[in-house]
Amino acid sequence: MKTNLLPSQYVPACPGDFIGPAAQRAKVIETKCRRLNDDGGNLKLLLFGPPGTGKTQLSEMAANLLTEHSSEIVRVNGRNLTADVVREWMESLKYQSVLGGWTVKLIDEVDLSTAQAQDLLLSYLDQLPPRHAVIGTSNLQLENLTERFQTRFQQMRVDTPDTETLATFLRKRWKLPKAAADAIAVGSGGNVRAALLDTETYMDERGAS
Repeated sequence: MKTNLLPSQYVPACPGDFIGPAAQRAKVIETKCRRLNDDGGNLKLLLFGPPGTGKTQLSEMAANLLTEHSSEIVRVNGRNLTADVVREWMESLKYQSVLGGWTVKLIDEVDLSTAQAQDLLLSYLDQLPPRHAVIGTSNLQLENLTERFQTRFQQMRVDTPDTETLATFLRKRWKLPKAAADAIAVGSGGNVRAALLDTETYMDERGAS
């Protein structure tokens, strides 16, 4: 990870780049993906928890661990996941060799998809062959997701980092004064994305003064 990136450009790529609970989850995901690359199988993973904790970046890390070819990764937001899209995925299974490389579907905010799309997605998961992955994210708590989602996916909760951990990260990465880092960490409520944007605003204002 480059250390001279602006906070808004910071994208964690390996477990050591993540903050707080997301770093622990990244280690588990890394181990699981490396094992799957060795012995096959498929991956049905749902990352859930508060906004801005690194769920999308964790899903991207997993995809990159499973395949080196970006053409094998499909990214879609739940708002755009229609029944027709899932039907296309199901149809494509007929033409994909189980001996080929990984095919990965990343679905951000999967709970925002339509009820019809969700029904078909769950059927798609039941048919998922080896070396296929579906990784969804949701800002909802697990109890607010349908029971079928809870049973079809492996669930992994990603919590917010504590303010001390987040402030320490901001101080070390961008040399923020302790008081500023502490204020940003507390003000963000543990939302890492918000903390990074607030850090960049602070740096811009300080540079302009």
